[in-house]
Amino acid sequence: MPRNVLIVGGIGYLGYNLALEHSQRGDSVYIAARRSSAERREKLFDELRSFVKKSVLLGSLGDKVSIRSSIDSMSCPDIAYLVTGKLTGTRREMEEAHVEIPAQWTRILSQRCRDTLIVYVSSVFSVGDPSSCARDLVVREEERHLDGCRQFSSYAETKAVGERCVLELCRGNRARVAVLRPGLLIGRWSYHREWRLMYRLAKLHLRVTGGPYLHVTPARDIARAAILLSEKHSGCQWYYATPWRLRLGELHSMLLQGLGVRHVLPLYAPSAIPLGPLSKELRAQQRYRIEPWLLNELGMKWTSLREAVSEAAGWMKSTWGGEHTESSARRYSVVIV
Repeated sequence: MPRNVLIVGGIGYLGYNLALEHSQRGDSVYIAARRSSAERREKLFDELRSFVKKSVLLGSLGDKVSIRSSIDSMSCPDIAYLVTGKLTGTRREMEEAHVEIPAQWTRILSQRCRDTLIVYVSSVFSVGDPSSCARDLVVREEERHLDGCRQFSSYAETKAVGERCVLELCRGNRARVAVLRPGLLIGRWSYHREWRLMYRLAKLHLRVTGGPYLHVTPARDIARAAILLSEKHSGCQWYYATPWRLRLGELHSMLLQGLGVRHVLPLYAPSAIPLGPLSKELRAQQRYRIEPWLLNELGMKWTSLREAVSEAAGWMKSTWGGEHTESSARRYSVVIV
């Protein structure tokens, strides 16, 4: 049965893949995003409009009146994703994106749409240092939310606070909230700088070897996990969405194969390579395998890593390789300003 799906903060890498997966399943997809995001990511938004039923562009994603009018314009969704986020910026900006905006949407959705599954997409880095949550170097869902975990960066700290906030609102309003913690996302529109760097190295016929361990998540699997939870989840719970763990060098080798690049020179990367603002969290998690135990128990079928990397490589070749593809016909797109 087709679903109504809302993606808050949907004009981005993850939002695109969520919308694509749901639209290909025959679901009606609605986007609520900042007007500035549509202007900044014009090409991505233009492609999104080809398969999204309605896009609601707002000056502010946290305004109560705008949130209520947005929900009224599209009716109550079956699944509502909260994917607002900032990896860099001031702590105040991160608090707004990771805590305040998701809290406002959770509060209003839980009061007006009792049957909606609200999915707060967090990050595996919200766990920070997992040493107090692990058993035999394996991390599963904690019995108490992030009990004893220690975050280092503003990103990880505000993501953890955002998780707590939506879970408290869930319990207080007897709503349905699922917190999903993915790792490094793989899919189309992988414009983030880590993927650009790996692509550029591939074009230079350089292959990364070694490097840190990464927990990796096919981007489409966030939607597939949410669909599973919409059928089997009730109440308020957090879930790891980290099916794959491998070294950076192994991931880059798969990307090279997907791009069809041969005759490469090895480029060694140490396991302690600094990767931006999340370096401390990444180092703290190197020894641990973080398993999506609860989702596996529910019967989650994960996309193979090679399939996900192949899809990302195909998008890179068509976009960064200089090829141009025609946009699909715009069947539905309506923009409300």
